[in-house]
Amino acid sequence: MSRMWHILKREYLENVRTKAFIVGLILTPVWMGLIFVIPLLISAPDTIRVVIVDETGSLAGPLTRILSDPEVPQGPEMPESRSMPRAKSSFEVVIEHSSGPYAQDDAGRARLEALKREAGSEGHYVVVLTQAVLEKRAAGEGESEHGVFGPAIRGMGSPGRVIRDAVTDLVTKRLLAERELPSDLAEIIQKPATGFHAIDKTGAKSSGFGAMLPIMVVMLLYMGIVGISQMLISNTIEEKASRVYEVLLSSVSPFQLMAGKILGICGVGLTLLGFWCGGGLAAASMQGSGDIVSAAQIAWFATYYLLGFLMIASLFVAVGSACNTIKEAQNLMAPLSMLLALPLIVSMLTMSNPNGTTSTVMSFIPPFTPFIMMTRLASVPTPPTWQVWATLLVLIVSTYLAIRFAARVFRVGILLHGQPPSLKQILRWMFTAE
Repeated sequence: MSRMWHILKREYLENVRTKAFIVGLILTPVWMGLIFVIPLLISAPDTIRVVIVDETGSLAGPLTRILSDPEVPQGPEMPESRSMPRAKSSFEVVIEHSSGPYAQDDAGRARLEALKREAGSEGHYVVVLTQAVLEKRAAGEGESEHGVFGPAIRGMGSPGRVIRDAVTDLVTKRLLAERELPSDLAEIIQKPATGFHAIDKTGAKSSGFGAMLPIMVVMLLYMGIVGISQMLISNTIEEKASRVYEVLLSSVSPFQLMAGKILGICGVGLTLLGFWCGGGLAAASMQGSGDIVSAAQIAWFATYYLLGFLMIASLFVAVGSACNTIKEAQNLMAPLSMLLALPLIVSMLTMSNPNGTTSTVMSFIPPFTPFIMMTRLASVPTPPTWQVWATLLVLIVSTYLAIRFAARVFRVGILLHGQPPSLKQILRWMFTAE
């Protein structure tokens, strides 16, 4: 045991003293923060060109005034007007004059299609207003397709959504005026009757941290397990090439050597996660959300991390021991990498229905278990207690088997040089008794 401890200590200190470790310790939180900050900084361009094709002859002018200045009344007969929500951009409006329906003229149709292509390639917007828009109906036979055409920009500040809402508000108020109904009826109809309030388990209003918690948990777990475990491949191949293992194996058993390496890298991962999670909880506390994570969730996070790391790291160190170069390892890692990418994707989908049938079944599949169960534990509602303990038992058994099989591959592969083994040979090593 003391020999394995010396290997563990050496592996840990050798990695935490590197510049790459210090850079990862500091830059990873910065990178994660930029994921949320950058979209806010580049949500929309400063100026957006909008081409209005108005077949009605009556909507282009009011719409231009609305887009140019959202504070102006939306039509001369509508003095009571609310401000339009809009992206942080100014609209440069161009009116494409129409002498009638474009669909009835070949040149007009060609011009309309050219405007749409220009919008799709240049990031502009084309607004086609027809008689169907005034009647709030779909385009009929022989009529131009109406609507707002432009790039698929997503988010609350989408310029296309702002333009669409402006047209809807303008037409709604015009229809009400034609029917001699109160002008403020449009605002009453479009105004939400109530709002949505996010609450925590105590019934109190929660901050936005609660919604981001499952995402942050699965990202940290994935980086801590898969990202850190990959260090074992390069370390194992480098030391195998330098014949260091041939000297070490004269003093320790192959299992002690493998266990010391895995636990040492596991300590590196725990150090990184401890720093990142501590910083995240400190930031949440400064925002008044210090109680967003419970002690039970922290304990389950540590448990699933340790078991998940031991299982996946065992597979990585087995791959490293069977290869002589990084290139050989990449060939063997290709199927394993695709398999390990699935838990991250499935965990993201789990957030919308944490206790659904698919989420529950996938929780019992070992490579997915740590990621999906932590996603479910960080979501609302949490999984039943029996599922938590049952999946934990499955993970414990799977981790034991992974370590046992990896030890058999490591025992043979670490002293093997020359031609790399085939997958069939590696499988034979896994099922060969020690």
